[in-house]
Amino acid sequence: MLGITKTNPKKMKASTLLLAVICFLSFNAKAQVGVGTTSPDGSAQLDIVSNEKGILIPRLTAIQRVSIPSPAEGLLIYQSDAPIGFYFYNGSTWTRLVSTSDVITPALTSGYAANTSGSTIAVLLGGSNVPLPNAQNFTSGITINGSNSIFTITNAGRYQISYRLNTTASLLVSSRILLNGSSLPGSVVSPTVSINTFQSSVITNVAAGSTISLQFYGLLGAAVLAGDAYVSIVRLQ
Repeated sequence: MLGITKTNPKKMKASTLLLAVICFLSFNAKAQVGVGTTSPDGSAQLDIVSNEKGILIPRLTAIQRVSIPSPAEGLLIYQSDAPIGFYFYNGSTWTRLVSTSDVITPALTSGYAANTSGSTIAVLLGGSNVPLPNAQNFTSGITINGSNSIFTITNAGRYQISYRLNTTASLLVSSRILLNGSSLPGSVVSPTVSINTFQSSVITNVAAGSTISLQFYGLLGAAVLAGDAYVSIVRLQ
């Protein structure tokens, strides 16, 4: 005679419910998730919609952040102590997301001085500074000495230095910018024939406290300026 085993209805209901939950979780583990929406965007695995609330990601201290074991590339956290902000792991190091307020723009430093009076420069072989007493315009960070021939740069940085010299007669003479007493490469104009216009523009790194001057050199004689000599100094960064 075959035996018949009776099944407890309550156990059947519990088993059926457990199976349904497992199936539901298995389905949702692969499906898209929408919070605040029943139609998550097709490109998003998680789509959160709200008109009045935001999203909070884990907030950690710096010590807690660096203590995360084997962080995944792209991992994002919010650091709650200084320097406060969002950090992401780029695969090798943690990087803080910065805003424009975090970027320090160097103070603009510029200066201009000219010689419009048509001075006569007694040129020596080793060099003679050109005085620039006119049309002087400096921001803080650039000063000029009492003879109006040597600029001092207060702020270190990358500078563009330009000059022009015109003489009343063509001369076989050279011109240059001196940076801390040495010829600045690229600023030298050394013609092989007589000319009356000397000009150059260079970009160079300048240390704090450096001096700049404009010179004629390589000729024993006089150079008469035509009245529009100048030097322009602009800090680029």
